[in-house]
Amino acid sequence: MSLRHALVELYGHIGRRRKKQVLLLGLLTLAGAVAELFTLGAVVPFISVLADPEKAFEYPRLQSLFAGLGWQRPADILLPATLLFIGMAVVSAGVRLLLNFVNIKFAFSLGYDLSVEVYRRILYQPYSYHTSHNTSDIIAGTQKVQAVISGAVMPLLQGVSSTVIGLFIVFALLAIDPVIAASAAIGFGFVYLLVSYIFRRRVRENSRIIARMQSRRIKEVQEGLGGIRDVLLDDAQPQYVQRFRGFDYALKKAQAHNSFIGTAPRFVVESLGVMLIAALAFVLTTRSEGGGLAGMMPVLGALALGAQRLLPLFQIIYASWTKLSGSYGVIFDVLGLLNRPVPKEYSREHHVPELGFLEEIAARRLGFHYPSSTTPILENVNLAIKKGDKVGFLGATGSGKSTLLDVLMGLLEPTEGQLTVDGEILNRQTRRAWQKHIAHVPQSIFLSDATIAENIAFGADLKSIDHQRLEDAARRAHILEFIQQQPEGFETTVGERGIRLSGGQRQRIGIARALYKHSSVLVLDEATSALDENTEAAVVAAINKLGDNPTVLIVAHRLSTLRHCDYVVELSKGRVINSGSYDEVIGAPRRIQVPSE
Repeated sequence: MSLRHALVELYGHIGRRRKKQVLLLGLLTLAGAVAELFTLGAVVPFISVLADPEKAFEYPRLQSLFAGLGWQRPADILLPATLLFIGMAVVSAGVRLLLNFVNIKFAFSLGYDLSVEVYRRILYQPYSYHTSHNTSDIIAGTQKVQAVISGAVMPLLQGVSSTVIGLFIVFALLAIDPVIAASAAIGFGFVYLLVSYIFRRRVRENSRIIARMQSRRIKEVQEGLGGIRDVLLDDAQPQYVQRFRGFDYALKKAQAHNSFIGTAPRFVVESLGVMLIAALAFVLTTRSEGGGLAGMMPVLGALALGAQRLLPLFQIIYASWTKLSGSYGVIFDVLGLLNRPVPKEYSREHHVPELGFLEEIAARRLGFHYPSSTTPILENVNLAIKKGDKVGFLGATGSGKSTLLDVLMGLLEPTEGQLTVDGEILNRQTRRAWQKHIAHVPQSIFLSDATIAENIAFGADLKSIDHQRLEDAARRAHILEFIQQQPEGFETTVGERGIRLSGGQRQRIGIARALYKHSSVLVLDEATSALDENTEAAVVAAINKLGDNPTVLIVAHRLSTLRHCDYVVELSKGRVINSGSYDEVIGAPRRIQVPSE
C-alpha cells in the first residue's frame, strides 16, 4: 500500500464532524494565503511611498482621497502608510497564528478520536484474537496513534497550508518579476525534489525499522517488569538491558537519520537564498534605467521579502514529506488496528436477544482447534449440564479443561459440533446474552491498580456500587475479615495486578467479584489453588450454600474440592473419557454416555 492510499484510508476513519472541520481548515488556509498575498503585494507601493512620497500625489484618485483626509503635503502620508502596512502585516500574522493553532487543535482532537477508536476495537475483538496476539504489539499499536498524529497528521496539515500559502506568494512574485520569480521557485523546488528522490527509499526503510523497534522495546520492558522477581533472583538484568539497548539503538538511529534527512537541505537552500538576493541586486541594478539601485529598491525589497517568506515554506513542505514518509510504518500498523472489524453483536444497531437458562447446557460432538493449528484441542465432546448442577472437571495438564470452559462460556467458538442453552444454539447472535449469566474466576486473577471495592465490583461505575452486596460477597469469599483489618477498608489500594496482596488474597477477591455479580452460572477455573485447605473448604461450602441454585462449573487443583459436585467429568487429550459421581470417576472411571440427539 502506497503512502497516498494509506492516508486516504486513514481519512476514511475520520468522523463526519472532523471532516467538516477539514473544510473549515481549508477555508482558513485560503484566508491566510490571501492575507500573505496582500502583505507581499503592499511592499512595492509602501517602499515606493517611503522613497518618494510625492509620486503618490500624481494619481488623481489618490489626490481626492488625500484631500478628503486632510493630507496636503507628501510628508503627511508617511505615517498613515506605515501604519497601514504594519496593520496588514499584523493581520497576516494573526491569521497565520490562528491557522497554526487550529491545525494543532484539530490534529490532537483527531488523535483523541483515533486513540479511543483503536482501544475500542481492540477491546471488542473476540477472545481468540487476544490469545493469538502478543499484548506488547497491541499496546505498541495504541501508542503509535500519537506517532501518527505527530509524524503524519501534523506534517500533512502544515505541508498543505504551506503549499497553498507558498503558491500565493509565488503568484505575487510572478506579478512583480516573472523571470526572476520563476527561476527562484524552480531552483529551490528542484533542490528539494532532488533530495527527496535520493533519500525516499532510505526514509521508507527507516519508517519500517521505527515501527518494528517501537513494538520490540515495549515487549522487552513488559517482559522485564512482568517477571521482575525472576529477573532479580536470576541476576538477569544485563540480558534484558542488552536486548533493550539493541532495540532502542536501532530505533534512535533510524529516527536520527530521518531527522537529518528532513533538515539537511535547509542549509543549502539558505545559502542559495543569500546568493539569490545578491544576484537580484546585481541584475535589477543593471536593468534599471537611470534610477540605479535606489530606483529598483521597491522591487528588490518585495522579491527579497518574498524569498524570505518562501524559503521556510519550502523547508516545511519538504520536512512534512520526510515525516510523512518516515511514519509510513506506524500509519500501516495503526490502520491494521482501525480496520479490525467489531463483531456485529457489539454494534449499536444490534439488538441483544434475551436468552433464558432454565433447563440445561448441552454440548454435542463439540470440537475446537485454534485457527493457526489443525491439532484438535477438544474433540467429540458431549455433555448435558442441568441448571443448578455442580459439575467438576479433572484431567492432566493440557487435557483441554480450561479450553472447554472457554467454549462453554462463549469466549471461543467451537470449530465442530454445537453448544445449546435450553435448546437455543449458542452463536454470535446469542453469545452476549449467554455471557450475562456467567461469573468467571480464573486461576490467575487480574486485579487493577485500584481499591478493593473497585476490584470486587469490577467494571461497575463507582456511584453504582452496592456496598451491602460488596460486604456479603467478601464475607462468602472469606476475605471480609482481612479487608476490615485494613485502615482504609474497602478503599484500600491493591497495587498493580494486586502486588500488595498474597496469592490467596487475590484469589479470594476474584471469588468475591464473581459472587458480587449474582450470576446464574459460576465458573471456577482452579480458582482456589492458592488457598489453604481450610479456607478452600470454607469458600466451597459458601458457594454450595448460595441462593438461587446457581450452576457451578469447577476445575480444581485438589481432587477433594470436587467431592461435593453432582458429577465429575474427566478429560484426556481433548476428549471426555469418564463422567459420573465423584466416587465413580475417582474410584472406578467409566465411559461417558452420549446425550440423546
